[in-house]
Amino acid sequence: MSLPSEDSEDTLFLKAFGIKSPVLRILDFLMDNKAYDYSKTDIAKGAGISRTTLSSAWENLEKNGLVIETREVGRAKMYKLNLKNPIVKKFIELDNAICDYYASQLEEQEATSGSQENK
Repeated sequence: MSLPSEDSEDTLFLKAFGIKSPVLRILDFLMDNKAYDYSKTDIAKGAGISRTTLSSAWENLEKNGLVIETREVGRAKMYKLNLKNPIVKKFIELDNAICDYYASQLEEQEATSGSQENK
């Protein structure tokens, strides 16, 4: 498996799957920003999907407890990843494993290219 190109906007998490699933995009955005809560509009924008696409995926995310409502700011409800959910914990583990894998691949490439330059 080759390393993903650096010119793409997708994160390593999304590149590892090679698909553009709205649910994965939402989870990826929320995992990368797990310390904060967001409105649905901000989540859609951050995930790079339309508000309509977010709405179609949102019910399952809430129903399965992957996201939770944290508070209301004016008329907007704010949401974040439910870090207590065992599925979310596994997604975070997977995200970390993907990052570790690509980091080790990059180290190998740099070591290989470094030894070739010294010849």
